[in-house]
Amino acid sequence: MRNWALLLTAVWLLGVWGWAGPRLEVEPEVYDFGEVAEGLLVQAVFTLTNVGDAPLVFTRQPSTSCGCTSAPLPKMRLAPGESAKLVARFDSTGYGGHLVRKYVYLYSNDPAGGRKTLTITGYVRDVAPYEGSASTLYYGFYLLVDLRSPEEYARGHLLGAINIPFSELPGWIDRLPPRFAIYLYDESGAQAAQAAQMLQDRGFAAVRAISGGLLGWWNAVGDAFFVWAEGVEPTPPSGTPYYGGYAVQPQYVARSYQLIVDLRAPEEFAAGHFPGAVNVDLHEIPAWVETLPDTGEGRLYIWCVDEGGTAACQAAQWLRAHGYPDARCLIGGLDQWRIRYGDSLLWPEGSEE
Repeated sequence: MRNWALLLTAVWLLGVWGWAGPRLEVEPEVYDFGEVAEGLLVQAVFTLTNVGDAPLVFTRQPSTSCGCTSAPLPKMRLAPGESAKLVARFDSTGYGGHLVRKYVYLYSNDPAGGRKTLTITGYVRDVAPYEGSASTLYYGFYLLVDLRSPEEYARGHLLGAINIPFSELPGWIDRLPPRFAIYLYDESGAQAAQAAQMLQDRGFAAVRAISGGLLGWWNAVGDAFFVWAEGVEPTPPSGTPYYGGYAVQPQYVARSYQLIVDLRAPEEFAAGHFPGAVNVDLHEIPAWVETLPDTGEGRLYIWCVDEGGTAACQAAQWLRAHGYPDARCLIGGLDQWRIRYGDSLLWPEGSEE
């Protein structure tokens, strides 16, 4: 009987000692994201809790099993009973058609084990032809700027261009995105060349003037992608085109012309949208297509966006079936864009004026 009592006491003491000190508990230890399209950025959320009776200290930042995953700790110390959220990000780019298992390793002073392994798993499907990722849009985005007066711009301009009169451009230096391509144009190309030089001197390495301005555009590709105001008779520009400076040929822009179609409600669009985007309701797409200008020999790449991606992908499929083979939707919608890039390029209404 005495031996049994001693054994029970020893078991009890082992249990007490086993719980003494810091102890890390993670929920869940395996995060299954199900199925996602290639290019989406998965956010796996783990709850870290110190269930011990002494401070839990993470001895270093977590490591991961591949460069496609990141998992920075929000804090390096947890008091007894304290919890924190660890957000691990897995970039599915390059994993289309594969079941993946990626690992996050936590290092702490938990006496039960200095390293704990967390798992991120799921299936990455191949993207459909009508789908495109936020990173694809990000690295292909360009801004088209019309430097003429508001009156000239209102009469007619290139599709998706925003209007910044040449005299007002210096006030836009801190608002324009320096890391993206910017194409500038005016009537002849002379002011655009000056503007490109000014922006180049201020660190805008990818800025270019459209060679010859609208005159050069008309000579090279005609009225392709040109939008006229209602009631205005289309009239070719006149004068002498200027060719020189930091310039890009009109044909180069026309053969990969980009337009972003935002399908959200007007109030959501006004709160923040891509500069140059047009706001169209999903059910208005067929009527809107009828208003699009001639593309000539160029190619129109249409990006359809909304908040979550559902309506955008419906629109992209419809456009592809009705003569626009380069239409794509932003998979994951603007939710995915914000995860990767925050509010970058999402300008509130009025910031383009």
